[in-house]
Amino acid sequence: MKRRPIVVDTNVLLAADGRSDYSRKCAAMCAKKLIQIQAQHTVVLDRGHEILNEYGNKVPHARQPGLGYYFWKWLINTKAGDGHCAWVDLTLHAERGYVEFPDHEGLKDFDVSDRKFVAAAAAHPSGPKIVQAADSKWWGWRDSLAECGIHLDFPCEVELKKKWEDKFGPNV
Repeated sequence: MKRRPIVVDTNVLLAADGRSDYSRKCAAMCAKKLIQIQAQHTVVLDRGHEILNEYGNKVPHARQPGLGYYFWKWLINTKAGDGHCAWVDLTLHAERGYVEFPDHEGLKDFDVSDRKFVAAAAAHPSGPKIVQAADSKWWGWRDSLAECGIHLDFPCEVELKKKWEDKFGPNV
């Protein structure tokens, strides 16, 4: 089976570990998604290790590590082999964060700390989806991202959409 490239936001790892304010059902869907990614996908990472470093800084190393931690360790241990990882270069940009981050009016307020995920997806030649679990602001940016060729996979879509609507209203 050919592995499809995919970008994984850090909150998918955290949600899989039950470390978000989303439901157990969301945690289970994220855990299932991470297992599916390991079996079927190539994880797109940046050569500067910004994504891997964020995973390592956010997933807990003490107490009882969860599936998110083990996903990060799997990436660390397999990053050079078996097609599990694909590497892209990200180029810093003064205004957009990265040259690869789309220059789009609807993304001007996009979180600076999350731009690396979008830039990584944009930098990969096959245009991989980004898996996003627990940041409802991404729901509001989904149309602008799609206009730039960046598509999203929301394992917890129902909860994410509800959280967005609770914050901003159903028609925003």
